Amino acid sequence: EAAMKHSYKEFKEKYDVQLNEQQEKALRKTEGATLLLAVPGSGKTTVIINRVGYMIYCKSIKPKNILTLTFTLAAAEEMSARFVKKFSYTEKDCPKFATIHSFCVSVINKCISSPHLCGDEVIKKLQLEPNNERIIRSICVKECSEYPTDALIKDVAQKITFAKNSMLSPLEIQRIKVSGVKFDTIFDKYEQHKKDNNLMDFDDQLSLAYTYLQKYPRVLEHYQNKFKYLGIDEAQDTSFIQHKIIQLLASRDNNIFMVGDEDQSIYAFRSAFPKALLTFKQTYRDAEVLYMETNYRSCSEI
Repeated sequence: EAAMKHSYKEFKEKYDVQLNEQQEKALRKTEGATLLLAVPGSGKTTVIINRVGYMIYCKSIKPKNILTLTFTLAAAEEMSARFVKKFSYTEKDCPKFATIHSFCVSVINKCISSPHLCGDEVIKKLQLEPNNERIIRSICVKECSEYPTDALIKDVAQKITFAKNSMLSPLEIQRIKVSGVKFDTIFDKYEQHKKDNNLMDFDDQLSLAYTYLQKYPRVLEHYQNKFKYLGIDEAQDTSFIQHKIIQLLASRDNNIFMVGDEDQSIYAFRSAFPKALLTFKQTYRDAEVLYMETNYRSCSEI
């Protein structure tokens, strides 16, 4: 539950919060839609963690109503550990820091375990296929004139991820070129194999969660009631479908704090969608853009 309300001055003193003016402005913006554009080394993680603490201790927001999503499991675990240490929380009571994939798994599992939220429709449980290259290889062996190389299999797997994360139409998938194979044929056979064998891959976790959140209003409402405040880290590496999922979650309360730097996006090949940062003001109502421009990590020559 939310702690007793502190003043900001008390909060800073009690938890040794030392921030510059731009960091402080970002930390204290808790309501509405905010995009924080931050250069490397500007203290993004520090601001995210202290901002969550500020929300709890100064704004009396319940920890269970705060969800912070990030790109990698390592980043989520690091943020959670830093929060627990700084604010003397137990891991059990800590606000949630998670990857988008793990959040999507929770949506899928909720739909399976709570059919009443899905209009009493029974949602089939699928097995996760962690090694999709094995399936792709077996399909390519049949479809290729020559035995497929490891490089070809990796290329096909990467482009399948790109297609699904970018939510490409069948026509757009037809336009994807891979040397030596007809990509759309491989794609269709790959999807059919999973369907026939009750399998899903990591990308399907996103697709299924998005479908369920859209299709079942009570599922979306469940998560909007649970997580009224959303924080998004490394937003420049978030894919198009991930941004669409985040949009759905934020569509009611509009309390979203997105942190990133479009100049740092290095995952375009995995369908990262940094354009979402450039169109943030069009996507979210009454949105504000803040900046953190001081790099504390590099020396002056850099």
